[in-house]
Amino acid sequence: MVERTLSTTLPLAALLGNLQHILDIGTGKGTWAIDMADFYSSATVRGVDIFPPPVSWMPPNCILEVDDVLREWTWSEPFDLIHMRLMLGAFTPEGWDQLYKKCYDALEPGGWIEQIELDVRVYSDDGSMKEDSTLAKWGDNFIGCSERAGRSLLTQETMRGSIEKAGFVDVQEKLYKIPLGPWPKDNLLKEAGTLQYTHWTVALEGWAMWLLTKFGAPSPWTKEEVEIYLLKVRAELRNPQTHAYEYA
Repeated sequence: MVERTLSTTLPLAALLGNLQHILDIGTGKGTWAIDMADFYSSATVRGVDIFPPPVSWMPPNCILEVDDVLREWTWSEPFDLIHMRLMLGAFTPEGWDQLYKKCYDALEPGGWIEQIELDVRVYSDDGSMKEDSTLAKWGDNFIGCSERAGRSLLTQETMRGSIEKAGFVDVQEKLYKIPLGPWPKDNLLKEAGTLQYTHWTVALEGWAMWLLTKFGAPSPWTKEEVEIYLLKVRAELRNPQTHAYEYA
């Protein structure tokens, strides 16, 4: 399954029934793996990342490991579910093909893969975001950087074809609009927009500094240029009249 959505819930819980072995690739802080381990108390949930997750406690059935998933997998038990989220830009096209093939070979017959990704471009349907604004040009700017780096940020658009190429069948997609700010009237969307706004304000420099100073156009940017650029982005984000969103 390819599910294009962001959620704090466990989206496959009701669908898959009894799971025994679960793998979370790119586990980060381990939040998803820990939640799944709590929900499936009889399952073994493994979260893997190239950096140690910053957690001091986890359920006894949750194992967080440091490893490179492009190297040989040494887990002996096949998995019922392999999950990954916000891995855009993590691998070259060849690396993605290698990873999906490893996932396919490591799953039980009838097992599932779930990937959740974000479109880095920002949209608006009502004209409230000016076409020449910094925010409107944000996504294409970084897509260009990622292409020059050889690790595309268009993972959301390419993952279905790559997953099918690895041999998966019954591939399904869901696409949602994630508000950027608390502007929607719907309470659930307002909460999602507030969380996504916070996500942006905290993560902006981490997203931008390395890519722009290494692969910015027409030449790599200076640190000072990036900081000025981000001041403009933050100012536009704070505008309550801008009804922006991202696809996920």
